[in-house]
Amino acid sequence: MSFKKHLIISTLIRVFLIYYGEVQDSLSDVQYTDVDYRVVTDGANHVLALGSPFKRHTYRYTPLLAYLVLPNLLVHPSFGKFIFSLFDILIGVLIKWILLNCYRSNKISIETKLLKLETLNNRNKYLIKRKNEILNSNNEALPPKYIRMAEISAYCWLYNPLTMIIATRGNGDCVSCSLVLLSIYFLLKNEQTIVQYFVAGLFLGLSIHFRLYPIGFCLAFYLATQNRTLEKWHDIVRSILKPNPKQIALVLGTVIALGSTTALFYWLYGYQFIYESMLYHLVRKDTRHNFSLYFYLQYLSSTFDVTVLEKVLTFLPQLILILMLTVRYGQHRQTLAFGLFAIAFVMVTYNPVVTSQYFVWFLSLLPLCVKNFRNIGIRKAVFIPVMWFISQGGWLLPAYLLEFKGWNTFEFIWIQSIVFFFSNVLILQMLISNYDIAYNYKID
Repeated sequence: MSFKKHLIISTLIRVFLIYYGEVQDSLSDVQYTDVDYRVVTDGANHVLALGSPFKRHTYRYTPLLAYLVLPNLLVHPSFGKFIFSLFDILIGVLIKWILLNCYRSNKISIETKLLKLETLNNRNKYLIKRKNEILNSNNEALPPKYIRMAEISAYCWLYNPLTMIIATRGNGDCVSCSLVLLSIYFLLKNEQTIVQYFVAGLFLGLSIHFRLYPIGFCLAFYLATQNRTLEKWHDIVRSILKPNPKQIALVLGTVIALGSTTALFYWLYGYQFIYESMLYHLVRKDTRHNFSLYFYLQYLSSTFDVTVLEKVLTFLPQLILILMLTVRYGQHRQTLAFGLFAIAFVMVTYNPVVTSQYFVWFLSLLPLCVKNFRNIGIRKAVFIPVMWFISQGGWLLPAYLLEFKGWNTFEFIWIQSIVFFFSNVLILQMLISNYDIAYNYKID
């Protein structure tokens, strides 16, 4: 079956889920539609009345999201879900494009080295044969197995039930994820022109405007544009302080996109926009049940002010891990995707607030790394997702009893949050230990 047919099938599945959600919403107390979707729609209603979306209580997103779902009020209440589903499909397409580009880049790099080696050893018959094959073939062409691998990786997203449900419930995180993948696509393009790095910066800046989490990717993006490996910290600092033209273009694009959108909406909506869409997420204390390890602490201290020391101790572990992962995997184009996945995984796992829609932050990057896990084995490949879903299920049961039955299950939720946290830590450790960069492209 062709990739286009898979796109059509995955699109139809999402359409079915959207209509199913409307039926469930009308018949069940457990609503399929995300409560945030209703908040964003209410914000769009204020925009339509030439007001501020922040007049809607708990609207804490970019105003662009309210503009995006204006058809909810003009066409159909579920129109925004179709828009988010299109972005969800786009992510699958971008995954294939990025992987094909990476394969071509590795193919050209390897074959170029072969040509250089052949010039040093003209007597080697194999290298002479390879030289003739390379010179007579198109460097853009790839063996079918690599195209197939890129498509299978895209299917890991297109047919992921969790991500399909999150998008069709009306969650807009797929927009920021697609912008992140667009920035990766342009950053890793083979041409490596100044313009493409500037465009990558534009998409990175837009993704930060939609969601703050891509800020954690900035240093990795920056280091991936250099032409050498830096092993010592002072070399990394020197590289940051003395940027090359590619890095300047990347930073310029990021600053222009993020700065212009921020300035525009600050002019329209004032300080309330800055606080609600940005600052609030840095000081947020969610006393409602969520997956975070820090949930119960926040619940018990809900009547107290958050101290600076508490904030530092909360964010310091993930900051240290992000820096380590950036230095380890962010310096090379070939390992950048896995570095970004690991960074997003750490940010979600160690975040003070963790909800299910945050999972798409790293799940959208995981298919880019599937090709490098060939040594993981069947047992681990089955064990990892099973453990992840079981640890979530163990949390969902007491959360359901609290939310819909009114039972006092806070301590059970906290215990399951600890289990979920350590499950994520173990999963990341297993993925890092089984990651193999050698499985990018090999000449048969």
